[in-house]
Amino acid sequence: MSDPLHVRIEQFQALGRTPEALATAEALATELARQGQPLRAIAVCRALLQLEPAHTRTPQLLADLYAKPGAPGATSPATGAGALPRAPLFSELGREPFMALVGVVELRAFAPGQHLITEGDPGRSSFAIVEGRVDVLRKMDGGELRTLSSLKEGDFFGEIALVSESPRLASVVATQHVLALELHRTRVERISFRYHAVGDTVQAFYRERLLANVLRSHPVFSALAPAQREALAHIFELRTVEAGHVLIEQGQRGDALYLLLSGTCTPLFRRPDGQQTAFPPLREGDVFGEISLLLGQPATATVRAESSCHMLRLGREAFEQYLSGQPGIRAALMRLGTERLLHISKLLASGRAVHEGDSRV
Repeated sequence: MSDPLHVRIEQFQALGRTPEALATAEALATELARQGQPLRAIAVCRALLQLEPAHTRTPQLLADLYAKPGAPGATSPATGAGALPRAPLFSELGREPFMALVGVVELRAFAPGQHLITEGDPGRSSFAIVEGRVDVLRKMDGGELRTLSSLKEGDFFGEIALVSESPRLASVVATQHVLALELHRTRVERISFRYHAVGDTVQAFYRERLLANVLRSHPVFSALAPAQREALAHIFELRTVEAGHVLIEQGQRGDALYLLLSGTCTPLFRRPDGQQTAFPPLREGDVFGEISLLLGQPATATVRAESSCHMLRLGREAFEQYLSGQPGIRAALMRLGTERLLHISKLLASGRAVHEGDSRV
């Protein structure tokens, strides 16, 4: 059985910039590329470029095999039973942009137990796992550290860092020896000045992954069929607002459904006597704006951003076209809206504040 890829890379790196090391690395990258293992081939190519930055044959070979079919200079095999698999993200680019992206992605190695990402740190890059496994961990409100999922070879993560500047929402820890490709936002921006397609493609790729992940895991939207979630991922708008921005105004007709990705928003209810009561804050994963959309009535509360917030916005027209006719989604949103209206009715009747823990508008 052959050694793990990280061991094979360490072996030729230990030889330094020698003809033997360069020949070994080039042969290994070529072998992996022709076997249909593009991420592994790119990882070896990056290690090779660390030894010989001026090397061009291997990046050109990868681009010839995996660049976007039909793009200038691309010679990717036609699709069919013997065709090579596409390389996620990279195969959306033509030959020259493909090579540029390979040139800026960074090869990273992590030992078991080492953090790739730490919750709360600024997000500046995304990762693709070339070899090994990682766990995604998040600290709960009570301080408990919970494992949310495990990721393996071929998985991408950290995408929100390339579509918005927000803190990391969870930690990612290696459970085995991990080789990963790390793509920094600043490096993407740098090569995008020359190749506009790189910036546009990276933004579109990670935006769609982010939306698909949110819709797949959210209890309201998870009942949708994969094709329906994919359609929604194209029409949801990713929006960032600063602290103090008012998203919904009480008494005004709501124009959108919102799903909060990060940050905190406060629902504020204004009584007939003019006094204002704050509901418990809305946090990551909360949906709001559904009452006005479903009932066609003015919004029952104001929603204001308390911090910089990242959210998904679905406008009224798209909501009516894609969601209002889905019985399961409509029923879930109606339950949510009914509970919120009940709380407001109790608040008006009793004058007492809503119990802590109610995060709904």
